[in-house]
Amino acid sequence: MLPLKALLRLYRAHPWLLLMSLAGLTLGVTLVVAIELLNHSARTNFVAARSQLAGEANYRLAPQGGLDEQIYVRLARSQPDLNAMPELHAWLKDEQGRSFQLLGMDLFNPGPLRRLFGATADNGPDFSLTRADSVWLSAPEAKRLGWSPGQSRTFVLGDEAKRPLTLTLAGTFEPGAVPMERLLVTDIGLAQSLLGKAGWLDRIVFKASETQAQALQAALRTDFPDQPLWLEPISPALDASQLGDALALNLTALSLLAMAVGLFLVFNAQRFVQSVRRPLLAQLIILGMAPRRVLGWLMLELALLATLGTLLGLLLGSLLALALMGQLTQALADLYGPNPIDLLRLSPASLGKALVLGLLGTLAANLPGWWQLLRQSPLALREGNSRPPAHPWQRRGLAIAILLLCALCLWQPSTGLGGALFVAGGWLLAMALLLPDALRSLLGRLRARGPLTARLGVAETLYHLDRTAIAVMALQLAIAAAIGIGVMVSSFRSSVEIWLGQRLAADLYVTAPKGVAGSRGALGEQTLNTILAAPDVRAASRRAVLPARWQGQPIEWAQMDFIPELKAAYPLLAGRWPAAPDEVLASEPLTVRLGVRVGQRLEVTSEWGPRAFTVTGVYQDYGSDKGQILHAFEGGKVQSLALFSPDPEHLGDRLRTQFGEQVNLLPAPAIHAAALRVFDQTFVVTELLKLLILGIAFVGIGSAFMVLGLARRGELQTLQSLGLSPRHCRRLLVWQGAGLGLLTALLALPVGYGLAWVLIEVVNPRAFGWRLAFEAAPLHAVTALLLAPVCGALASWYAARRVV
Repeated sequence: MLPLKALLRLYRAHPWLLLMSLAGLTLGVTLVVAIELLNHSARTNFVAARSQLAGEANYRLAPQGGLDEQIYVRLARSQPDLNAMPELHAWLKDEQGRSFQLLGMDLFNPGPLRRLFGATADNGPDFSLTRADSVWLSAPEAKRLGWSPGQSRTFVLGDEAKRPLTLTLAGTFEPGAVPMERLLVTDIGLAQSLLGKAGWLDRIVFKASETQAQALQAALRTDFPDQPLWLEPISPALDASQLGDALALNLTALSLLAMAVGLFLVFNAQRFVQSVRRPLLAQLIILGMAPRRVLGWLMLELALLATLGTLLGLLLGSLLALALMGQLTQALADLYGPNPIDLLRLSPASLGKALVLGLLGTLAANLPGWWQLLRQSPLALREGNSRPPAHPWQRRGLAIAILLLCALCLWQPSTGLGGALFVAGGWLLAMALLLPDALRSLLGRLRARGPLTARLGVAETLYHLDRTAIAVMALQLAIAAAIGIGVMVSSFRSSVEIWLGQRLAADLYVTAPKGVAGSRGALGEQTLNTILAAPDVRAASRRAVLPARWQGQPIEWAQMDFIPELKAAYPLLAGRWPAAPDEVLASEPLTVRLGVRVGQRLEVTSEWGPRAFTVTGVYQDYGSDKGQILHAFEGGKVQSLALFSPDPEHLGDRLRTQFGEQVNLLPAPAIHAAALRVFDQTFVVTELLKLLILGIAFVGIGSAFMVLGLARRGELQTLQSLGLSPRHCRRLLVWQGAGLGLLTALLALPVGYGLAWVLIEVVNPRAFGWRLAFEAAPLHAVTALLLAPVCGALASWYAARRVV
């Protein structure tokens, strides 16, 4: 252990080296862990909430507006072996604002929902129906909520009606294999009474093989020819795979960027350690220790540092994820509807991934440099240059190779999303590798200009560029990423705002209250006829959106009246408007992601059965990344109305008085503001993490200046002996830090805008099918130009106070 003690003595003399090594790694691992846990928790919670409604079922019958319970009765009588469950569902909120699911089902014959319950599921006394407001909870959940049997609690039903609902906990049960958080279970008959849906069901779920499902679908068409009953396959895990893809992609990219910046800082600290330790390493080899054995002790030291930094990162990352979980849950609720489960779930796989990434990343970044150093003779090692090796041609060659691979991925769209992400990351890394050469060229041009103090500062900065290069590269990475992601989000918001301005052409929109599980409701026929017959309605367009599938992929089938007033709200990117009943428009995501083209014939399956359409045009759409076809309204349930009126305010007041809570009335400006509010809420977490990455980079540049100040203590003492006061020395260091930060920010601007172009023109189309209008968003560039020199000056000022 004596060699290890000798190696660790350096950190006692220079604690800033230890802090710099640990800070970069800890902060990088913190963001990786936080984002991995957030993504894992969001998807797990989503699957858990959907599994509570589906259990082992793999098909569902859930037509818009629900279905008559006699359909289930006839199916059960005609097919005795049917493994099915009728359900009623509602969203509730308690007095603390927490979301719950109320599930009405057959408690005495769980069928495909048997996995919800443990061993007590088949015991009748556990579900005795003694009260009309009885509900049941899993025993662990009741204990967590502090709700004892016999106690009553008041909930609010639905998002629009806000009707109070008092429920009494009749008992508890042991949960089965499905998570039971925030799920209230009651009998289907009690649920019909509580929700005011006597004789109606929201859905029927089935556990059936493919053959059984085909036979069941045929029976539905035969027995109920006048009703569109479509047996839809369900998979909570598949639905979760598409949950918040845009948000998850941004968060994952930010976490990997944070880890890269952290490893840059660790590498920078270890490069300085190499230069300081040369005499000690030479002495150990002269005393008889083999270079491989010295390398082994160095590996042990790096492993200890990496373990300590990674464990701290795991702890801080879990705390950060816990702090951001509510924000992420709200963002996903705005996009996909409420989710009653907002728990942070610790994932051993995510924690293990971060641990391995921290350990292997630290070793891989530093061991090659140590081994190259130890290959020298002891004399060359002891008397060699203490400055870290630069290897400019290796660095330039690696940058050129990365850029060539990026060009190949751009040229070959078949590389898909993986290739697009490689282009984004490769561009950042290549530009970071070329940054020292750009800085050297700029500083060389500035070296002969200005007063003596300025020239001295430029010369000193140029001389010590090899020591600060890694920290400056990390700073450029962070600034460029902040600019690129900021410009992409601003461009996305601007495109959505323009799209909303075009799409919201009507004066007033009428929608039905939400249906089961937050799905779209349907307007009643009498309500619809009354509104359309109103004298102050100049024009109207009916609209409905149905789930459908094309080649096994989920898409949306939108229907609306193609009135002239609304055609301007759908500017076509290609083709023409449909003129025949079997013609449709395709949204841009459908053409980009699934390769649909104008003139192509589509075989679409929905609750109305299979249908063939011809695509006649393409329109821009940011409302669905699944893809959508737009068809002329043919009949059936109407989910919303777009109304044109000479006096929309008077029309809205009259309809509100006449129908009350039976309909939702939304003026176009209210929808516009709500949509942008959801957009901004979605990217709040991204903005917070972007600031944290900038913080990591600025910590790194501060640590680099501290280390550099320690290395230059002798030079500063020489300047003071030549007549330069300590105050002037500190001022020199401050101006060096500010100038280096400003130059780095200036060089980061084209890199950041290049990254924004890649994100907008390559990543977004390949990932989501959206094409965005590029917006420069100069505020991000101005912020970087102001923030970088200020932070560089503060970091160097603090370092100057310690060393001068």
